[in-house]
Amino acid sequence: MTPPEHINEPSTIRDSAKPLAGMLLDVLEAHGVKDIVCSPGSRNAPLLMAARARRNLAKHIIVDERTAAFTALGMATVSRRPTALICTSGTAILNYAPAVAEAYYQGVPLIVISADRPTEWIDQDDSQTIRQFESLANFVKGSYDISDREQRDLDGWYENRIANDAMLTALRGKKGPVHINVRLSPPLNEMVELRHPAPSPRIIREVADYPMPDKSLVKELAARIVDKKVLVTLGFLAPDARLNRAMLRLRDHDNVAVMAETISNTHLPQEDYVVDAMLCNLTDKQTSMLEPEVVISVGGALVSRMLKEFIRKSGRRHAVEHWSVGPTHTTVDCFQTLSLRIDADPALFLAALSAEMAHLKSIGATGKDAEGLPLDPSVIKGAHTYASSVMSNKRIAMSRVFSFASDAPWSELVAFIDILNNIPASANLFLSNGTTVRYAQLVPYALPHASYCNRGVSGIEGSTSTAVGGAMLYSGETVLITGDMSFSYDLGGLSAASHFNPRLKIIVIRNGGGGIFRFIKATSSLPDREEYLCADPGLNIAALASTFGFAHMEADSLPSLRERLAEFFNSPARTILEVIVPPNKSALLLKQFLKQ
Repeated sequence: MTPPEHINEPSTIRDSAKPLAGMLLDVLEAHGVKDIVCSPGSRNAPLLMAARARRNLAKHIIVDERTAAFTALGMATVSRRPTALICTSGTAILNYAPAVAEAYYQGVPLIVISADRPTEWIDQDDSQTIRQFESLANFVKGSYDISDREQRDLDGWYENRIANDAMLTALRGKKGPVHINVRLSPPLNEMVELRHPAPSPRIIREVADYPMPDKSLVKELAARIVDKKVLVTLGFLAPDARLNRAMLRLRDHDNVAVMAETISNTHLPQEDYVVDAMLCNLTDKQTSMLEPEVVISVGGALVSRMLKEFIRKSGRRHAVEHWSVGPTHTTVDCFQTLSLRIDADPALFLAALSAEMAHLKSIGATGKDAEGLPLDPSVIKGAHTYASSVMSNKRIAMSRVFSFASDAPWSELVAFIDILNNIPASANLFLSNGTTVRYAQLVPYALPHASYCNRGVSGIEGSTSTAVGGAMLYSGETVLITGDMSFSYDLGGLSAASHFNPRLKIIVIRNGGGGIFRFIKATSSLPDREEYLCADPGLNIAALASTFGFAHMEADSLPSLRERLAEFFNSPARTILEVIVPPNKSALLLKQFLKQ
């Protein structure tokens, strides 16, 4: 073992040519790492050279990894700061285990970085290769695996997110060690001049003060956005009257626009839900004008691919801050622009944020740019027309939906407009995945009591059973709208309904199987699409209804649908309404409307 040595900074600064190595260390430094204990090796050479090039990091060389890890433990214990470790591939990482276990039970944040070979060389009798990823899983708060190949493919977004998530995990709650396994492919010895000034990596910060951040922080955050274009997105949520009130106040700000999904269970004006109908019709100039500067996301995964792409593209064109509000189990960076995780009750936080923004506007206070300088007056003026600009396009989109449908032949779109606009206000609405939930995002209608869809992982199975379970515990009417493929996946749900006898109405869109495959770009043009993907289940829905004790109705045109809907919702009996629509024509009309 050699004694710890603080490495003198090189007179000519050369950095590793592996961008991943430098980015990783820059993120660690931004989160408070000041000391790195390094052990020699060849596979970790890019990491060692990146550490060497960073003047603000104190480097300590210790050959024996077991001693190195305990030395780092002592540093982190006394300094009360996270301390990093770097080792090479093979058994080196296993020598860290005793100190890492001690750190885990003491609550000390050690940031363990192990260099590794590419995945394909593990278990292939190549030297110094073992199964390193998760080798310390029992004694760390999180295990992460990243590769320099993925950085090339995704421009570093994934690795940056992982580095930030690892640091947030190590420092959140009871602190503790994390393990970042870094797969590096040859060449390992290439060097480049350190860029000056070096580009700053994206740093994701966290406010972990559930249920509500400190008032001074809310004031600070309000001042940052009071004169910026703010877009609030609402994914799936449980009904919450407090959040609804907070959103109604927040959307009144002239610099705040809202794009909500129907399963967010907020009850806002109808135009806030016509997201795809608006986005699909924007010109390049309109898109540029409506791009936000700050995105505040609340709720779960979004259904709308268009909204996700709109925000991602905005972030690629200019700096966009993304604040994720609400507790999450990991760093969710769906828009690829995440800057702040706010682990707070969304209703409490957004109400306080809105109130503070209103106060700042009432006293004429203006916001500041990213460097803390006053904003340009023209920028402020643009922000304060943001809500009205978005609203104007929303209303155009609403008109376009009805205008397009009025001229369209009988199809899914025409059927969904009538179905959704006839759902009783007091009903709980359940939607299956596939085309069903997407039409519910596209069509303007007055939202019912509550809306649900299994969007956690977006599978098509279990839609009927989920609706049955919901109906069993709801005193009002429950309505399920499902496609024939989703319906065929869950005939067991009909059996459960016949046994428990809930207040349930089911509408089955009979469109010849997986209708979504006929209009999404990934599958619509594939050969034998109907046989291999759409896979019409060919169900006899009338017979199934009779078997499981449901009344049955059928509609195959707009006049017949309107007639049946009146009977359907007025009947006290459990009923299945089968709506037969032309599969290919429906897909073609939807593609035309969405301009795909």
